[in-house]
Amino acid sequence: MSVANPNDLFHAFDPSPMVGRDLDDEVEQYILESALEAPQTRYQLVIHAPEDKIGLPETAQIPDAIRQYFLYKLEVYQRHLRIRMLDWRRSLFTGLLFLAICWGLGMVAMNQIPEPYGDFFREGLLIIGWVANWKPFEFFLYDRRPMVRQRNVLKALSEMAISIRPADRNPQTDAAAQP
Repeated sequence: MSVANPNDLFHAFDPSPMVGRDLDDEVEQYILESALEAPQTRYQLVIHAPEDKIGLPETAQIPDAIRQYFLYKLEVYQRHLRIRMLDWRRSLFTGLLFLAICWGLGMVAMNQIPEPYGDFFREGLLIIGWVANWKPFEFFLYDRRPMVRQRNVLKALSEMAISIRPADRNPQTDAAAQP
């Protein structure tokens, strides 16, 4: 990643000290999307900046600030994931309870209502009971995996190696500047 000024990585209006500042939304999105696209689980960020900006004291804090930012995002995301898992457990319990009630009512309907209507009501109630479990099963089978992957990526980003290096000089610009 190349920047003209390392402070451009952070929100301009955030008055916090360097470690504790929010990353700029576009920078965060770029880092996160790059990590999600990469197959590895260990990441490294190289920031290319002008040589005169690298020696500044605040520039030395940038790696810690970026890692702290992603650590904070990880903590927020883990809370969100815990709440979703708690909701999933409640939904699953409710769905399975509803399925049991539907199954029981279906058995009663089959015994109390003459054929073929009793069997029709039993099958209908059983289908309704399974449909009530659609969302909990969908979350467990399909929605949870990308959320866990996102959590793992945020964890890896909070531990990634970050280095700041001088930006490569453009030879065409240097040649044009010479008399």
